[in-house]
Amino acid sequence: MSKEKTAKEIIIETLKKANRPLTASEIRNLTGLNYNTIRGRLQELKKQGIVKNVEGGWILAEKQG
Repeated sequence: MSKEKTAKEIIIETLKKANRPLTASEIRNLTGLNYNTIRGRLQELKKQGIVKNVEGGWILAEKQG
């Protein structure tokens, strides 16, 4: 039985694989997630200290679980 991943999990995995900053549009192109969903989840992840917005897009914050 496989558990479907949440949008946040998909975004985190995508940023891990990228090794460079990604814009919300690039994340949308790579994942197929809704653009507004991505923007909302990125803001939530930012508040949690998991991602940060830098020049060129979004990256994972240094401290990861």
